[in-house]
Amino acid sequence: MRKMARLAAGVVVLTSLTACGGGGGAAGDSQSDDKLVFASPFAQGTLDPDLLPLRQMAMYTSPMYDTLTFLSADETVEPMLATEWESGSDDKGPYLDLTLREGLTFDDGTPFTATTVAVNIKRSQELEGSTNAGILAGTTVEELDESRVRLRNEKGVGHLPRLLAGAAGAMISDKAIADNVDLTEAEAGIGAFDLESVQPNRVVYTANEDYWDAEAAAVDTLEITYLADDAKLNAVRSGEVDITILPEKLVSTAEDAGYGVERSYGAENYSFSVNTDVKPFDDPRVREAMNIGIDREAMCEAVLDGACQVNGQLFGSGTQAYDDEAGLGDFEYDVERAKALVKEAGAEGATFDVVTVAGNQAFEQITTVFQAQMKEIGLEAEVKPIAPPQVVSRFTVEKNAPVAFGAIGNAFDPSESLDRYILPTGLYNPGGFSIDAINELAAEALLETDQDKRMALYREISAMAPADGFFIPLMTPETAYVVAEHVEGWQNPWAPSFPSFRGVAG
Repeated sequence: MRKMARLAAGVVVLTSLTACGGGGGAAGDSQSDDKLVFASPFAQGTLDPDLLPLRQMAMYTSPMYDTLTFLSADETVEPMLATEWESGSDDKGPYLDLTLREGLTFDDGTPFTATTVAVNIKRSQELEGSTNAGILAGTTVEELDESRVRLRNEKGVGHLPRLLAGAAGAMISDKAIADNVDLTEAEAGIGAFDLESVQPNRVVYTANEDYWDAEAAAVDTLEITYLADDAKLNAVRSGEVDITILPEKLVSTAEDAGYGVERSYGAENYSFSVNTDVKPFDDPRVREAMNIGIDREAMCEAVLDGACQVNGQLFGSGTQAYDDEAGLGDFEYDVERAKALVKEAGAEGATFDVVTVAGNQAFEQITTVFQAQMKEIGLEAEVKPIAPPQVVSRFTVEKNAPVAFGAIGNAFDPSESLDRYILPTGLYNPGGFSIDAINELAAEALLETDQDKRMALYREISAMAPADGFFIPLMTPETAYVVAEHVEGWQNPWAPSFPSFRGVAG
């Protein structure tokens, strides 16, 4: 057995954010010191941690729902509601024991205990429409005593410490669950902030005065608001937001307005997924032609002004799961060979739809460049920007759009990305394409409980994407975080969609 984390370390990490500064210039003077405004790239769809249609919407639930563990900016797993954990194995298989923080209660008076963990995991697994059901599939809970639980999963428990830092580990009041409280616009958690108001594009929170970590809420009011890129820029100009993300083309205007800009690569990896059951993509020659027919460097320059790193791997270049030495691998641009492969497969002139998320400027521009590059090698792509649920439906259910574009990596553990996008049973692998070497290493990584050794396995997996496969990696975007001068405590997150507001003062 190996002790993985201790309470003292958790308190240091969760409260030390206030020591870090951010930004530069003189923007945002109109903002009160007791309010922090973050402009999000997307709106919330629900505030129920088990019903988030996109993993990225966890930014709206994390202020008011503590999770069992916490994934820091450098991807270190730290304590939160679980103060320590240890892994082991017995005649029943692998297990993970969690020791829970004691003396905590929800706002409705319900104590936080081992029973809370058991009923929450059951809810996540059984609630109709739960987006955490797959993440926690096969996981069982044993209540060892009031403040200790044992989690089991016959496939392994190595992934659980990281996964429980996301929505799957968010703890809801036992009473709220028993009473079937509608949490789509209400809250029943233990968090640094309480919910004050909900509007379609704006959620406001107030500091929880009884919260166990007095340093976590560094402002009286937190506001997360959805704004389109142009609207975000106007808000930056007027000093109405404290922190946001902007496309590279707009960054200079933000700097002129007095904001500091902090750039970093994260876990995201822009990529296409291909349904290998649909012609002509059942032919590996066509899939290889698509992969090597993409000029990633030109796409990076055209769409993101070079603020990206071209990528031929499964994982984003800003994560520990990325192999720094693998480079593009088999994905070097070769337009003449791509043309020859398409012709050899008899696929010249083949037409197909490419679905992507409407309203995401970068996504729409990338798919448009992809359309032109595919035309050059003899394939006719039709770009269809649609709402996020329709992307999933058309690609995975209706299967009338054989190619989908998005971003892999918005997951708290690499195993989740593999399960969703790469393994033969994955939602974004409707053709069931299977890579034996990846399957074997993925299974090994679930059994491994040492996080450093797990990441070494995922780096090996990351470099295994084949050029004739169904997954087409493109690039990892460099995210530009625009931060007002008066903001203190901001740290660039491990992925752009998962900011932490703990200890951040506006």
